[in-house]
Amino acid sequence: MTAHREHSPSPDRKSLLAAFHAVREGLLSNDVECLRELYADDFRSHSIRGDVEGREAVLEAFMPAGVRIEMFEIEDLSVEVIGGVGILTGLGRMSGRYDDKEFRHHVRFVDIFLWRDGRWRYHFSQSTEVAPDPSASDEG
Repeated sequence: MTAHREHSPSPDRKSLLAAFHAVREGLLSNDVECLRELYADDFRSHSIRGDVEGREAVLEAFMPAGVRIEMFEIEDLSVEVIGGVGILTGLGRMSGRYDDKEFRHHVRFVDIFLWRDGRWRYHFSQSTEVAPDPSASDEG
């Protein structure tokens, strides 16, 4: 996969969505070089475990034999562009493997992209695990 380099004359919703989906595809395909182009040098993430991770930690995690995402679905996506800031919020479901352990997460997320050098760069991510609704039942 080649890094997504859609350049627009100005920040807009269409190019922001393209950058967001390019990050998703880079994660699904473990394309570290693509991710290196998409993530800002000063990227940071607040993970569902409460960890603060920088760009290099994320890139290292997606190297061969690292995190392998098998399913990554997005729901309830909201997209805003405010000047040179792109804000995406929604629900994400993902599953995969890491260190021979299976994982499955359902998260509410906020991702922030910044418009730099004529393109969107992934700047910040925060995810919170969505707890199952205790009143939900398998009966119905």
